[in-house]
Amino acid sequence: MKKSILLFCIPFLLWGSTYDATLLQLGAKLFPKVALMEKGTKERIQSNVNFVIIAAPSNKVAAQRLSEMIERQYGGTLSNYSLNVSIVSAKEALEIKNAHGFILLLEPDESILSPLLEHAHENKILTFSFDPVLLQKGAAISLYIGRSVKPYINLTTLKQVPFTFEYGFLKLSQSY
Repeated sequence: MKKSILLFCIPFLLWGSTYDATLLQLGAKLFPKVALMEKGTKERIQSNVNFVIIAAPSNKVAAQRLSEMIERQYGGTLSNYSLNVSIVSAKEALEIKNAHGFILLLEPDESILSPLLEHAHENKILTFSFDPVLLQKGAAISLYIGRSVKPYINLTTLKQVPFTFEYGFLKLSQSY
């Protein structure tokens, strides 16, 4: 009996996510609020804030958990706007133009990452990540969890796009 339970659990361990519940919860709380702190993003919002979670196949479970956490956190409303969250593949995300944030649950070595980030920058879509390597590759914002939780911002990306954040957010953040 114990062996059969162990054999049943092995696929979940092998294909498990590197995103723990605490990390996802922090992202669920912070990422939507950060989008409202960026001047251009806030100006582009009409009635809905659209967040897209872009997940590699191995991160689909984590993407679903993150989506549910965002829904629980905000109840479908962010500030005075409707909050919509969808989960797509990186290939599907290349077709999306009317989003306010891409949350990247991708591996840093995925070949589609560079075109995806370029697409996001061209369409002035904020990119969020939990992985500092994705920040190095061009994502705009990542989270650092140490003694405190700090957003890391990629200044090169912010200048290229350009994204303009409120001073309070910039002061709180760590520059990369």
